[in-house]
Amino acid sequence: MELRLKSVGTLDIAHTLSVLSIHSLPAQEEIDTRTAEVHRILRIEDTLVDVYLRLDDSGISVIHDAPASLVPRLQATIDHWFGLTQDTATAHASFSDLAGFKELSEAYPNLRLISYPDPFEALATTVIGQQVSLAAARTLAGRYVEHLGEEHPSGLRAFPTARATASLSPGEIQSIIRCPLARATTLHTVSTWYQDCGQDLVHQPTEFLSQLLSLRGVGPWTRDYMALRGLRDPQIFLDSDLVVRRALKNLAMPDFSSSSLPADSKYLATLLLWAYDAEKR
Repeated sequence: MELRLKSVGTLDIAHTLSVLSIHSLPAQEEIDTRTAEVHRILRIEDTLVDVYLRLDDSGISVIHDAPASLVPRLQATIDHWFGLTQDTATAHASFSDLAGFKELSEAYPNLRLISYPDPFEALATTVIGQQVSLAAARTLAGRYVEHLGEEHPSGLRAFPTARATASLSPGEIQSIIRCPLARATTLHTVSTWYQDCGQDLVHQPTEFLSQLLSLRGVGPWTRDYMALRGLRDPQIFLDSDLVVRRALKNLAMPDFSSSSLPADSKYLATLLLWAYDAEKR
Protein backbone atom coordinates (compact mmCIF):
# COMPACT_ATOMS: atom_id res chain seq x y z
CA MET A 1 0.00 0.00 0.00
CA GLU A 2 1.07 3.57 -0.59
CA LEU A 3 0.61 6.69 1.49
CA ARG A 4 1.53 10.29 0.77
CA LEU A 5 2.24 12.61 3.69
CA LYS A 6 2.73 16.29 2.89
CA SER A 7 4.84 18.57 5.02
CA VAL A 8 3.87 22.04 6.18
CA GLY A 9 6.55 24.08 4.45
CA THR A 10 9.75 22.70 2.99
CA LEU A 11 11.20 19.45 4.30
CA ASP A 12 14.97 19.89 4.49
CA ILE A 13 16.03 16.52 3.09
CA ALA A 14 19.75 16.91 3.77
CA HIS A 15 19.18 17.86 7.43
CA THR A 16 16.60 15.11 7.94
CA LEU A 17 18.85 12.41 6.51
CA SER A 18 21.78 13.76 8.50
CA VAL A 19 19.86 13.44 11.78
CA LEU A 20 18.63 9.96 10.89
CA SER A 21 22.12 8.85 9.90
CA ILE A 22 23.66 10.14 13.12
CA HIS A 23 21.34 7.94 15.19
CA SER A 24 20.88 5.09 12.72
CA LEU A 25 21.49 1.51 13.87
CA PRO A 26 22.36 -1.08 11.19
CA ALA A 27 20.07 -3.78 12.59
CA GLN A 28 17.14 -1.38 12.71
CA GLU A 29 17.05 0.55 9.45
CA GLU A 30 18.60 1.12 6.06
CA ILE A 31 19.21 4.65 4.78
CA ASP A 32 20.10 5.51 1.20
CA THR A 33 21.19 9.14 1.19
CA ARG A 34 21.53 9.17 -2.62
CA THR A 35 17.86 8.43 -3.18
CA ALA A 36 16.62 9.88 0.14
CA GLU A 37 15.02 6.57 1.07
CA VAL A 38 14.64 4.94 4.47
CA HIS A 39 13.66 1.33 5.15
CA ARG A 40 12.46 0.74 8.69
CA ILE A 41 10.34 -1.67 10.73
CA LEU A 42 7.80 0.16 12.89
CA ARG A 43 5.75 -1.34 15.68
CA ILE A 44 2.17 -0.11 15.39
CA GLU A 45 -0.09 -1.44 18.14
CA ASP A 46 2.08 -4.57 18.52
CA THR A 47 2.09 -5.20 14.77
CA LEU A 48 5.39 -5.01 12.92
CA VAL A 49 4.96 -2.85 9.83
CA ASP A 50 7.51 -2.82 7.02
CA VAL A 51 7.86 0.73 5.68
CA TYR A 52 9.83 2.32 2.87
CA LEU A 53 10.01 6.10 3.06
CA ARG A 54 11.03 8.34 0.18
CA LEU A 55 11.70 11.93 1.21
CA ASP A 56 11.33 15.00 -0.96
CA ASP A 57 11.07 18.69 -0.19
CA SER A 58 7.27 18.61 0.02
CA GLY A 59 6.80 15.51 2.17
CA ILE A 60 7.22 11.76 2.37
CA SER A 61 5.92 8.95 0.15
CA VAL A 62 5.39 5.73 2.10
CA ILE A 63 5.13 2.15 0.89
CA HIS A 64 3.95 -0.11 3.70
CA ASP A 65 2.22 -3.38 4.55
CA ALA A 66 0.05 -2.13 7.43
CA PRO A 67 -3.54 -3.35 7.55
CA ALA A 68 -6.09 -0.65 6.74
CA SER A 69 -7.14 -0.38 10.39
CA LEU A 70 -3.63 0.72 11.38
CA VAL A 71 -3.02 3.26 8.62
CA PRO A 72 -4.21 6.25 10.71
CA ARG A 73 -1.80 5.25 13.49
CA LEU A 74 0.99 4.73 10.99
CA GLN A 75 0.39 8.19 9.56
CA ALA A 76 0.39 9.75 13.04
CA THR A 77 3.61 7.90 13.91
CA ILE A 78 5.47 9.15 10.85
CA ASP A 79 4.12 12.67 11.33
CA HIS A 80 5.36 12.70 14.93
CA TRP A 81 8.71 11.25 13.88
CA PHE A 82 9.42 13.84 11.19
CA GLY A 83 7.30 16.75 12.46
CA LEU A 84 5.60 17.07 9.09
CA THR A 85 2.79 19.28 10.38
CA GLN A 86 5.18 21.49 12.35
CA ASP A 87 4.91 25.16 11.35
CA THR A 88 8.62 25.89 11.04
CA ALA A 89 8.09 29.24 9.28
CA THR A 90 6.54 30.83 12.34
CA ALA A 91 9.39 29.68 14.57
CA HIS A 92 12.04 30.94 12.15
CA ALA A 93 10.27 34.28 11.79
CA SER A 94 10.27 34.73 15.55
CA PHE A 95 14.08 34.87 15.47
CA SER A 96 14.23 37.80 13.03
CA ASP A 97 15.24 40.28 15.75
CA LEU A 98 17.50 38.03 17.82
CA ALA A 99 21.20 38.73 17.27
CA GLY A 100 23.11 35.54 16.61
CA PHE A 101 20.05 33.41 16.10
CA LYS A 102 18.80 35.62 13.28
CA GLU A 103 21.91 34.73 11.29
CA LEU A 104 21.61 31.04 12.15
CA SER A 105 17.96 31.00 11.13
CA GLU A 106 18.87 32.52 7.78
CA ALA A 107 21.67 29.99 7.31
CA TYR A 108 19.43 27.00 8.15
CA PRO A 109 15.97 28.18 7.05
CA ASN A 110 13.99 24.93 7.01
CA LEU A 111 15.09 23.03 10.12
CA ARG A 112 12.42 21.00 11.83
CA LEU A 113 12.67 18.72 14.83
CA ILE A 114 13.27 15.07 13.92
CA SER A 115 12.00 12.90 16.73
CA TYR A 116 11.55 9.13 17.12
CA PRO A 117 8.75 6.87 15.88
CA ASP A 118 7.90 5.71 19.38
CA PRO A 119 8.12 7.36 22.83
CA PHE A 120 9.84 4.37 24.38
CA GLU A 121 12.47 4.37 21.66
CA ALA A 122 13.14 8.02 22.47
CA LEU A 123 13.33 7.26 26.19
CA ALA A 124 15.56 4.19 25.97
CA THR A 125 17.87 5.83 23.45
CA THR A 126 18.17 8.90 25.65
CA VAL A 127 19.06 6.84 28.72
CA ILE A 128 21.61 4.78 26.80
CA GLY A 129 23.20 7.99 25.53
CA GLN A 130 23.64 9.61 28.95
CA GLN A 131 27.15 10.94 29.56
CA VAL A 132 28.77 9.12 26.63
CA SER A 133 29.85 10.19 23.17
CA LEU A 134 27.52 9.80 20.22
CA ALA A 135 29.68 7.01 18.81
CA ALA A 136 29.59 5.12 22.12
CA ALA A 137 25.83 5.60 22.41
CA ARG A 138 25.31 4.15 18.91
CA THR A 139 27.46 1.14 19.79
CA LEU A 140 25.52 0.46 22.98
CA ALA A 141 22.14 0.99 21.29
CA GLY A 142 23.21 -1.21 18.40
CA ARG A 143 23.86 -4.12 20.76
CA TYR A 144 20.54 -3.45 22.48
CA VAL A 145 18.57 -3.63 19.24
CA GLU A 146 20.56 -6.59 17.90
CA HIS A 147 19.86 -8.70 20.96
CA LEU A 148 16.40 -7.57 22.09
CA GLY A 149 14.72 -6.22 18.96
CA GLU A 150 12.17 -8.52 17.35
CA GLU A 151 13.39 -9.70 13.97
CA HIS A 152 11.25 -9.10 10.90
CA PRO A 153 11.35 -11.36 7.80
CA SER A 154 13.08 -8.48 6.00
CA GLY A 155 16.11 -9.05 8.22
CA LEU A 156 15.68 -5.77 10.08
CA ARG A 157 14.71 -5.60 13.74
CA ALA A 158 12.08 -3.51 15.48
CA PHE A 159 13.22 -1.39 18.40
CA PRO A 160 12.96 -3.40 21.67
CA THR A 161 9.83 -2.94 23.74
CA ALA A 162 9.66 -1.74 27.33
CA ARG A 163 8.18 -5.12 28.23
CA ALA A 164 11.13 -7.05 26.80
CA THR A 165 13.62 -4.76 28.50
CA ALA A 166 11.87 -4.76 31.88
CA SER A 167 11.70 -8.57 31.85
CA LEU A 168 15.49 -8.73 32.19
CA SER A 169 17.56 -7.98 35.26
CA PRO A 170 20.00 -5.05 35.24
CA GLY A 171 22.82 -7.58 35.15
CA GLU A 172 21.38 -9.26 32.07
CA ILE A 173 20.98 -5.89 30.35
CA GLN A 174 24.56 -5.04 31.25
CA SER A 175 25.85 -8.26 29.71
CA ILE A 176 23.96 -7.55 26.48
CA ILE A 177 24.84 -3.87 26.06
CA ARG A 178 28.22 -4.08 27.81
CA CYS A 179 27.73 -0.83 29.65
CA PRO A 180 28.28 0.15 33.30
CA LEU A 181 25.86 -1.56 35.68
CA ALA A 182 24.49 1.83 36.76
CA ARG A 183 23.44 2.57 33.17
CA ALA A 184 21.84 -0.86 32.80
CA THR A 185 20.00 -0.35 36.08
CA THR A 186 18.63 3.01 34.90
CA LEU A 187 17.47 1.47 31.63
CA HIS A 188 15.73 -1.30 33.57
CA THR A 189 14.15 1.24 35.92
CA VAL A 190 12.75 3.47 33.18
CA SER A 191 11.57 0.47 31.16
CA THR A 192 9.67 -0.93 34.15
CA TRP A 193 8.17 2.49 34.89
CA TYR A 194 7.18 3.03 31.26
CA GLN A 195 5.60 -0.42 31.08
CA ASP A 196 3.69 0.08 34.34
CA CYS A 197 2.44 3.66 33.90
CA GLY A 198 4.65 5.89 31.77
CA GLN A 199 3.08 4.84 28.48
CA ASP A 200 -0.30 6.00 29.81
CA LEU A 201 1.13 9.45 30.61
CA VAL A 202 2.61 10.26 27.20
CA HIS A 203 -0.24 12.67 26.49
CA GLN A 204 0.16 14.25 29.93
CA PRO A 205 3.69 15.58 29.45
CA THR A 206 3.95 17.50 32.72
CA GLU A 207 3.18 14.44 34.80
CA PHE A 208 5.21 12.17 32.51
CA LEU A 209 8.34 14.31 32.88
CA SER A 210 7.82 14.86 36.60
CA GLN A 211 7.65 11.13 37.27
CA LEU A 212 10.53 10.44 34.91
CA LEU A 213 12.79 12.89 36.76
CA SER A 214 11.93 11.22 40.07
CA LEU A 215 13.41 7.91 38.90
CA ARG A 216 16.85 6.96 40.15
CA GLY A 217 19.49 7.61 37.50
CA VAL A 218 17.47 10.22 35.61
CA GLY A 219 18.66 13.82 35.69
CA PRO A 220 17.61 17.14 34.16
CA TRP A 221 19.40 16.53 30.83
CA THR A 222 17.60 13.21 30.32
CA ARG A 223 14.26 14.78 31.20
CA ASP A 224 14.78 17.76 28.89
CA TYR A 225 16.15 15.70 25.99
CA MET A 226 13.15 13.39 26.29
CA ALA A 227 10.83 16.40 26.41
CA LEU A 228 12.43 17.82 23.27
CA ARG A 229 12.98 14.83 21.01
CA GLY A 230 10.53 12.37 22.55
CA LEU A 231 7.51 14.54 23.36
CA ARG A 232 8.25 17.39 20.93
CA ASP A 233 7.95 20.12 23.57
CA PRO A 234 8.56 23.41 21.70
CA GLN A 235 9.52 25.23 24.90
CA ILE A 236 12.70 23.25 25.51
CA PHE A 237 16.04 24.97 25.06
CA LEU A 238 18.60 22.31 25.89
CA ASP A 239 21.11 24.60 27.60
CA SER A 240 22.57 21.72 29.60
CA ASP A 241 23.65 19.96 26.40
CA LEU A 242 27.41 19.95 25.77
CA VAL A 243 27.03 20.55 22.03
CA VAL A 244 24.73 23.51 22.66
CA ARG A 245 27.22 24.98 25.13
CA ARG A 246 30.10 24.47 22.69
CA ALA A 247 28.21 26.16 19.87
CA LEU A 248 27.31 29.13 22.07
CA LYS A 249 30.95 29.50 23.09
CA ASN A 250 32.13 29.38 19.48
CA LEU A 251 29.53 32.00 18.57
CA ALA A 252 30.81 34.22 21.41
CA MET A 253 27.47 33.79 23.21
CA PRO A 254 28.52 31.72 26.27
CA ASP A 255 26.24 33.61 28.68
CA PHE A 256 23.15 33.43 26.48
CA SER A 257 19.91 33.04 28.44
CA SER A 258 16.89 31.18 27.08
CA SER A 259 14.64 33.84 28.65
CA SER A 260 15.10 35.98 25.53
CA LEU A 261 13.77 33.25 23.24
CA PRO A 262 10.11 33.11 22.11
CA ALA A 263 8.46 30.50 24.33
CA ASP A 264 7.16 28.23 21.57
CA SER A 265 10.33 28.49 19.46
CA LYS A 266 12.96 27.52 22.02
CA TYR A 267 13.29 24.11 20.40
CA LEU A 268 14.49 25.78 17.19
CA ALA A 269 17.34 27.51 19.00
CA THR A 270 18.60 24.08 20.06
CA LEU A 271 18.32 22.73 16.50
CA LEU A 272 20.12 25.74 15.04
CA LEU A 273 23.03 25.37 17.47
CA TRP A 274 23.27 21.63 16.77
CA ALA A 275 23.30 22.33 13.02
CA TYR A 276 25.94 25.05 13.40
CA ASP A 277 28.17 22.80 15.50
CA ALA A 278 27.83 19.88 13.06
CA GLU A 279 28.86 22.08 10.14
CA LYS A 280 31.88 23.49 11.95
CA ARG A 281 33.25 20.15 13.16
